[in-house]
Amino acid sequence: MKKANVKILCVSSVLAALYVALELLAMYSGILTFGDNYQIPISCFPLILASVTLGPIWGTAVGIVGSFLSQMLSPYGIGWSSVIWMIPTILYSLAVALLFLAFKKNCKRVVLSVQFIISSLLLSFLNIAANYSFNILADFSNVLLKLFLPVKIVFAVVFAIVFAIVTPPVIKKLKPFIEQ
Repeated sequence: MKKANVKILCVSSVLAALYVALELLAMYSGILTFGDNYQIPISCFPLILASVTLGPIWGTAVGIVGSFLSQMLSPYGIGWSSVIWMIPTILYSLAVALLFLAFKKNCKRVVLSVQFIISSLLLSFLNIAANYSFNILADFSNVLLKLFLPVKIVFAVVFAIVFAIVTPPVIKKLKPFIEQ
């Protein structure tokens, strides 16, 4: 295995582990959640880093591994609904990477904000669809009480802008390590 592949694999592993840690922190802390069904998306940051620095394949791989592990470690474990909850994370990682490529790898904060807002809105709508699908399949009747669409949209935009501000300096520090 080439030295570059080993570095990418190591960075991907660390980012997937960081995703799981942040996801579990958000899930269990109670500080980062509100309402019945919304958590502050701090776990998206490792997915952004993987997708932007490593590209669509590795970014999506980090999303797959991270979401699978966080499903395994959740109080519900792996079950029939695990795939429903994994799909938004995986597609979010892919969307971030493809938008970054579509915008020609531009790291200006305004451009990143637009990319991250688009992908965050996609994640919000995918999570709502997952929640809706789960509630239909589980035969729950109170699905509309859990959607929080306006809140999800506001937080998606706010955190996309925060991530756009934080991401460029982190990318500058991470890129040389990967490219050596």
